[in-house]
Amino acid sequence: MSAITAITRMKSISSRTFWQTFLWASILLSLLAVYGTVQQASKLEIILWRSKWLYVLLLFAFNILAGLFLLRWPARDDSNHWIEKIEFKNRSSAFRWFGIVLLVLGFALVWIIRLFVFGNILPGIFPILWMFLWMSLLQSLGLKLITDRSWPALFALTILVQGLVYQIYGHLSVITDFPFSIGYSEAARHYYASLYFAKSIYDEDLALPFLHPSRYLLMSIPFLIKGLPLWFHRMWQALLWIALTGTSSVLLARRLQLKGWMSIFIAAWAFLYFLQGAVYYHLQVCVILILVGVSARRPGRSLLFVILSSLWAGISRVNWFPVPAMLGISIYLLEMPLAQKGWHYWITPFIWGVSGIAAALASQFLYISISGDADVRSFGSSFTSDLLWNRLLPNENFPPGVLLGLLIVSLPLILALYQMIRGRLASLHPLRWLALLSLLLVLLLGGMVVSVKIGGGGDLHNMDAFLVLLALIATSIIAGLVAGEQGTEPAWGQVSWPVTVAAILVPLGFALPQIGFLPRYDTVNAQKDVQRLQQVTSDVIANNGQVLFVTERQLLTFDMVKNVPLVSEYEQIELMEMAMSGNRAYLEQYYADLKNHRFAIIIAEDQKFTTQKEGAFVEENVAWVKYVGAPLLCAYKPSETLVSTNIVVFVPRPSNPDCKNPFQD
Repeated sequence: MSAITAITRMKSISSRTFWQTFLWASILLSLLAVYGTVQQASKLEIILWRSKWLYVLLLFAFNILAGLFLLRWPARDDSNHWIEKIEFKNRSSAFRWFGIVLLVLGFALVWIIRLFVFGNILPGIFPILWMFLWMSLLQSLGLKLITDRSWPALFALTILVQGLVYQIYGHLSVITDFPFSIGYSEAARHYYASLYFAKSIYDEDLALPFLHPSRYLLMSIPFLIKGLPLWFHRMWQALLWIALTGTSSVLLARRLQLKGWMSIFIAAWAFLYFLQGAVYYHLQVCVILILVGVSARRPGRSLLFVILSSLWAGISRVNWFPVPAMLGISIYLLEMPLAQKGWHYWITPFIWGVSGIAAALASQFLYISISGDADVRSFGSSFTSDLLWNRLLPNENFPPGVLLGLLIVSLPLILALYQMIRGRLASLHPLRWLALLSLLLVLLLGGMVVSVKIGGGGDLHNMDAFLVLLALIATSIIAGLVAGEQGTEPAWGQVSWPVTVAAILVPLGFALPQIGFLPRYDTVNAQKDVQRLQQVTSDVIANNGQVLFVTERQLLTFDMVKNVPLVSEYEQIELMEMAMSGNRAYLEQYYADLKNHRFAIIIAEDQKFTTQKEGAFVEENVAWVKYVGAPLLCAYKPSETLVSTNIVVFVPRPSNPDCKNPFQD
C-alpha cells in the first residue's frame, strides 16, 4: 500500500484530481515566479526585454496559459481514456530502463539549473520551486515506469526524498578546516562549548555560557577527546542537527502507531517540517523526551518525562520553560476523554503544568548558581531588550515578515485540521477544544513577542514551539489517536489532496536554498593570517601585554594560535547581547578597560563610527556601533587587516582622546 493511500484521513485521490492539483500548483508558482523575476531584475537594474531572462518569463507565461487551457481537459468526459493511458500499467524492460534515466535526469537537472542557469540571478525561492515542481513530475514519471505505485504516492515520495537530500547536504556542507568563522561568530560558538572544559583547555576556571547553555553543552561533547580539530566539531554540530531532528521525527511517526511506508512518509515530512522553522537541535531534546515518555494512560511516567524535559528547557531558552508541560498536556487532552470526570479531569494537567514550570525554574536557578558568572543579570538580558514590532511585517531581515511567513508554513496544517473537524466539533468536549486552542494561542503570542525582540525576526525559529504543537495536534487527528467522549475514535473528516500537496511542498521552499556549490575558502592566505596573528600576539605576550580576541577565539580553543592566555571578557556574541539589552554595568567596565588601554592589541572585525541607514538588522547595527564599535575606535586604531577575512588588529591610539560615554548622550 502506498504512503499516500495509507493515510486513513486522506480522501481517495483520483488521477484526475492529481493532474488538476498539479496544474493549479504550476500556475500559482508561475505567477509567483514572474513576480520574483521582475523584482530581481529591477533590483539588478536589468532591462528584461533586452536580456536572456525574457525567455524565462515567457516560459512562466506559457505555463500559465497552457495550464489554464489544460485544466479544462481533466474535467471532460473523454479525458478518462487519456488518463488511463498515462497509468502505464503494461511496461516492458525498456520502459523500466527509460524510467531510471528520467529519474536520474530529473534529479540532476534540479542541481544543474539551480547552480548554472538561475545561479545568483534568480535566487528567489519561487523560480526554483517552479523548476523543482516540474522536475519532480519528471522523476515521478520515471518511477511510474518502474513501479506499480500511484501518481500521488510517487510524487509525494519524490518530493520528500529530495527534500531530505537537500537539507542533509546543506548541513554537511559547512564541514571545513577553514580556521576562521564562516558566518557571524560561527566558529566562536565552539569557544562557548569549550567553557565546559575550560580548566583542561585554558588552564583556568571560567564562567559557563549564559546564552543557550544546553546548545553549547551538546556541542561540548567532542571536547571529551583532546586534540580533535575544528572541522570535527563542525561535523559534530551538523550531525546534531540531522540526528536530533531525525530522532524526533521518527518518534512522532512511532507515536502515531503508523506502519510501513506511512511511518516513513510521516517521519520524512516531519524532518523537513521541523527544519523550516527551524526547531533548533538542543530544543529537540525536549520534544524527544515528551514523545518518548508521555501518555495519558501512564500519568506517573508521563510526569517524570515532563519534569526531565522541563529541566532541559530550563537551561535552554526562557520561552521554552513551559513548552514541555504544554506538549504533555496536549497529549493528555487528545488521548483522554473528559466524559463525566468533571473537575477531576484537570488535576493531571495542572500537576504536569506546575511541575514542569517549577522544574525549569529550578534548573535555571541551579545552573546560574554553578555557572560562575558574577553578573547574573546577563541571564535575563532578553527581558530588557527592545521590541521591534515592525518585524512581524515584511522587512529587510525576513522578506515575508514573521506573520506572513508563519501563515505560509502553518496554513496547510490549519486547513487539514479544518477539513477534519468541520462539522464534528461535538466529538470532543468543548473544554478540550478550548484548552488545545488556548495552548496554541499562548505559544503563538509568545513566539511573536520573542520574534520582535531586537536580534530576532530574521526567520521563524522563535515560532518553533507553536509549530511543534500544531504538528502534534494535526498528526494525532490524522492518525486517529484522539479519543472521543465515549472512548471511541471520532469520525473525522478527510484531508484533500491539494492540502496534502501544500503540506509537502511548503517545507521544500526552505530545503531548496540548501542546493549550492560546496564553499571554497582561501586556505593558503588563511594559514598565512594565522601565522601573522601568532607573530603579533607572541610579541605582545613577550612584553607582558594582554591580547583580547573579541572574535575568532576558536583559534585559541583549538591551539591554532599558541601560548596566548585567554581574556574571557568581551567576546563578540556577549558584547552584542549586552549592547542590545543595554547592560550599563557591563558596558561601563568595557569602556574603562578601553580608556585605560588594558589590552595591547584587540583582534576584532572591522569597525566603524557611522551606523547603517538601511538593510537587514539596522537596529542591531546601531546598537553595536553606539555601544561597542565607536568606543573601540575612539581608544584604539586599526593596525593591519588580515587578507583572508575581515579581521583587524587594533592597537591603542598614542593619545587618549575624550571618548563619549554612550549612556550620557
